Amino acid sequence: MAYSVKVADLEKERHIMVTILENNRNVPGFDFNKRFEWIYLNNPTGKARAWIIWDEDKNIPVGFTGVFPRKAYVDGREYTVWNCGDFSIEKKYRTLGVAVKLRKAAREAVNNDEVPFLYAHPNERMEVIHLRSGHKKIAQMKRYALPFRVNRVLQAYLKNELLARMAAKPINFILSLKYRFSTFLGLSGKLHDQIQVDERHAYLFEYMKKRFRVIGDRSVEFINWKFAANPNRQYQQFDMFYKSNLVGTVFFTRKNDVIHIIDILIDDFDRFAGQLFRMFINYIRPAYKRRIVSLSFILQEYNPFVPVLEELGFRFRDDATSAVICYTSAEKHPELEPVLYDGRNWFMTVGDRDA
Repeated sequence: MAYSVKVADLEKERHIMVTILENNRNVPGFDFNKRFEWIYLNNPTGKARAWIIWDEDKNIPVGFTGVFPRKAYVDGREYTVWNCGDFSIEKKYRTLGVAVKLRKAAREAVNNDEVPFLYAHPNERMEVIHLRSGHKKIAQMKRYALPFRVNRVLQAYLKNELLARMAAKPINFILSLKYRFSTFLGLSGKLHDQIQVDERHAYLFEYMKKRFRVIGDRSVEFINWKFAANPNRQYQQFDMFYKSNLVGTVFFTRKNDVIHIIDILIDDFDRFAGQLFRMFINYIRPAYKRRIVSLSFILQEYNPFVPVLEELGFRFRDDATSAVICYTSAEKHPELEPVLYDGRNWFMTVGDRDA
């Protein structure tokens, strides 16, 4: 069979891409049409790019992939780069050759200097495709969780709901005390049911651009698009203040009885990183009472927040691990290669997955 990869017309071929996503992504209640409008056409950094791979013999589309423009900062310099996503191939066409051919389209664009670099977060199966396409693995994304209640864990061992509930009571009580009596001299916090960002949050991002060598956009415009305008997810935020000055923000969403932390803004990391999480925990627990059983946060393994989380009792869970992939042209941007290919230089959270 012969296959060809062609740049997609986002308007005329939108239905093709949405259909492929609907055929291959099982997300109940998810509106792929609204998401397409949001992420492909209304991205504040520019419209997305997509490639469709066609079965030439049958003249039918069998898969596609997209890249989403995003500003990124390397040693303080601004670049417009691509965040890869939506790699979807119809089941009967899922062969290594088809996948690699499609994946290489974005790499060729980087080699042509259309953008200076791209990054992606493929799962274990897709990681092989990226590596075969010449992309570089720079790190792993890992999930860390902090339990508030142990009922489920005990029930799995005891096989009895009543016994588990009784055994869990003293443990849950001890967990509830862990941060209750922490002192936060000069610190205060505020929970928001909706996203509310302004120039104070822009100031936090300015600090982060100076602190971290490689970091993706977290401007007010980007946050409003990413979180406030998202058509399929509802996000909230927690702001922490020191003597009335904003020093940290947590963006999060709630799914059933778990709070998922998505992204962070921070000022003076060394001073406020641990306090931000302690304050967040102290505000979240009474706000949701017993309806929340744990906190969860997916972030890159070298993120400086990882040791902070571990110190607070978060533990690694191996149920949401994925690779971090990057690619730049050594010929076009030799100055970027040593910086980008060292995962320790990146500040990255699950919020960097625009897809």
